[in-house]
Amino acid sequence: GESCTDDEEEEAFEEDEAIVDQNLRLCLVGRCLTDSIVHFPSLRNTMADLWHPIRGICISDLGDRRILFQFFHEVDIQRVLVGTPWFFNNHLLLLHRIQPGENPSEVPLVFTEFWIQVHDLLPGLVSETMARQFGDFLGKFLEYDLSDRLSNSYSFMRIRVKLNVTCPLKRRKKVMVGSDRIFYARFQYEKLSLFCFICGKLGHGESFCPIRTRLAPENIVFGRDLSIRAVVRKRTVLPSRWLREVGGDDRNWSGSHGDSRP
Repeated sequence: GESCTDDEEEEAFEEDEAIVDQNLRLCLVGRCLTDSIVHFPSLRNTMADLWHPIRGICISDLGDRRILFQFFHEVDIQRVLVGTPWFFNNHLLLLHRIQPGENPSEVPLVFTEFWIQVHDLLPGLVSETMARQFGDFLGKFLEYDLSDRLSNSYSFMRIRVKLNVTCPLKRRKKVMVGSDRIFYARFQYEKLSLFCFICGKLGHGESFCPIRTRLAPENIVFGRDLSIRAVVRKRTVLPSRWLREVGGDDRNWSGSHGDSRP
């Protein structure tokens, strides 16, 4: 009869490393920054709808709260990376692009990219050198948005920063000009979702802050508030002059002037 050998002692299946790396070349691994249970089927549908990649997407559950997003074209994966941060149910989605040789189940998922506004600057301080200094103070400097320079906003700048989500969000930075002038630059985070007013970290609200278990309620200090959330400037949308009210009164329609036949 056939001899039974221990399955672990048999010769291992060999898989070409290049093939594995090629399959993961267009992959992101991610997790939601929350202690709550995340409903995977909902996340899968929501993110696929939100991103609607041209070539489609495969989204699979790796277990241990990790999700693998497989894209099929560089254009699609780039659009998602440029658009970070992304959220599911107000939970920040931490994403990492798999590099050759990396194991999606083991890479640390603690970084995210944010656009951060630096406010209350002295006009002469808006420069790339300063942007880099602020960026590296906040996390890791990535880029500096020059488009706002055109709108005469010389007292603030926008920088793209890679943040470590295990660190508290920074509120301000003391800046010295020469030996006698001191001012404080204020930071505001764009697309900022859930963060804690007590410890300043992303991913939980103040009611679930671990500090609550260590301090008496009267000793708890709310060190942050919503002022570190950047307010998105809403564009005012003027109604098109070609639009008419449905079943409504057309007297206000600009197209009716000059061609008012009885």
